[in-house]
Amino acid sequence: MQTADVVFSRQQGVVRMALRIDGMLIADSASQETIARELQIRSVRFLMIDGVFTTELPTTEKTLEQASAVAFAEPMQALKLVAACSAVGETVGFLFPERRRRPREPLADGAAVKPDTPSAN
Repeated sequence: MQTADVVFSRQQGVVRMALRIDGMLIADSASQETIARELQIRSVRFLMIDGVFTTELPTTEKTLEQASAVAFAEPMQALKLVAACSAVGETVGFLFPERRRRPREPLADGAAVKPDTPSAN
């Protein structure tokens, strides 16, 4: 099971999040969705936020309630990150369009034609 750490920093009035896995910097962003997406892509199961709160992914409403009681350095950003991580889970990263082939209708002489092909009448 992979574990990741997120640490907050403030640069020129903007709160940034640094995502580290096994001590290696994976992403540095101001977007919670970017961090949550990286967690999903890398199949991270446990997340430590600011060294004071650890949770299992995906998060739930109960996790958000527990996180709201923690004294984070950047509480609003931390709670937004916990909320964004509710979408992280055992899902496919890229959904492929569903493809259903329509059955072909047989012709009188045994050949087949697609149903939306206009007839030559």
